[in-house]
Amino acid sequence: MIGILGAGLAGLSAGYHLKKDYVIFEKDSEIGGLCRSFTKNGYTFDFAPHIFFTKNENVKVLIKKLLGENIITKIRKAFIYIYGRYLEYPFEANLGGLPNKIIDECISTAIKAKENPTEYHNFYEWIENVLGKGVAKHYMIPYNEKIWKYDLRKMHYSWIAGRVPSPKIEEMKKGASGMQNETFGPNATFSYPITGGIGAIPNSFLPHIKNLKCNAEVINIKPRKDEVEITVRENNKEKTYNFEKIFSSIPLPELFKILENVPEEILKISTRLVHNSILFAAIGVDRANITDKHWLYFPEKDYIFHRLSFPMNLSEKTTPPKKSSIMIEVTYPMNETIDIKKTKDQIRLGLIKANLLKEKDKLEVFYTELIKYAYVIYDLNHKENVSKLHEYLIENNIIPVGRFSQWEYINMDITILNGKIQVEKFG
Repeated sequence: MIGILGAGLAGLSAGYHLKKDYVIFEKDSEIGGLCRSFTKNGYTFDFAPHIFFTKNENVKVLIKKLLGENIITKIRKAFIYIYGRYLEYPFEANLGGLPNKIIDECISTAIKAKENPTEYHNFYEWIENVLGKGVAKHYMIPYNEKIWKYDLRKMHYSWIAGRVPSPKIEEMKKGASGMQNETFGPNATFSYPITGGIGAIPNSFLPHIKNLKCNAEVINIKPRKDEVEITVRENNKEKTYNFEKIFSSIPLPELFKILENVPEEILKISTRLVHNSILFAAIGVDRANITDKHWLYFPEKDYIFHRLSFPMNLSEKTTPPKKSSIMIEVTYPMNETIDIKKTKDQIRLGLIKANLLKEKDKLEVFYTELIKYAYVIYDLNHKENVSKLHEYLIENNIIPVGRFSQWEYINMDITILNGKIQVEKFG
């Protein structure tokens, strides 16, 4: 018998692909983890914005099987709001519309970076030395400082591959002249459920899941020689289970807090992992068509949020007729607090300043949620520390699955794939 801790995408995928008997334990009353959706006053929102895209054929086939016709594919409309105007994403490939001085600076320094490659040792240096100091100054550094809330010179660059577009000089010049006809990045086309929000994806696993316990929080894990004993609080009652091994999607720092008999050095390493947190806000607006965009990036300090997404443009079924909806992300450093009321005021003022809201707009929903684990941060010791933690866990028949147990910045498709891969490797 196998135990699976957490019914997010990774845990559900592990259960779906396991050939052995298993039990999934989920501490919340609903499945999905951060890929849940919720409805308020007729508006459907996700717990922090998500879209689905993948190059993996196995995942494509699985999602089609699970969702059937409940999915729509879109051509990305993502823009950057900067210097009072919208630039199509990515910034460096769509410079047209900026002042000529900025365009010249971005292109000339990009040419210099490509013609005179310089070694880099951290994310800040990667930005300047690969993309050029112009792109770094005007967009990449301010945006990344805003989203990560962490010193970019103390971040590694190993997570970047496949995430940050790096157009050729010819493509930058084409974009600067307003003649860009290329798309960049893995999410140039993406998919989204027609009904149910992004939560439709984890919910689509349910008919295939055999043994699921919600409201079941794992409070203690005791590895033994040939099994793993866990204690679970189910509806305020504690119960003990024994498994030959467990697959855990619990965030690594939380996992080691409930794991018994861990060597002191391993415990210390688990406290060195770095992440940030997020205040997520969901707004329902009693006005139609506030924008035709899917999402927007905001690198400037004048705006407290770094990204906005618009559910009504992902699927019209998320939003009542003649209304609009917004999902807002505001990150803050780990182990710090955030003033919710002040932040809500800053969000509203920022939306008005960006000409997305009007003073007189009626907000039918203004919901906020604090999410402790938002983005895994790749500090300079990330690889070494995570490797040691994973090695210890696997030696004790505890198999990490998913973003926060793998402690990697992975998207939904790789999270699903990770559940499958780990089961095939260790199940």
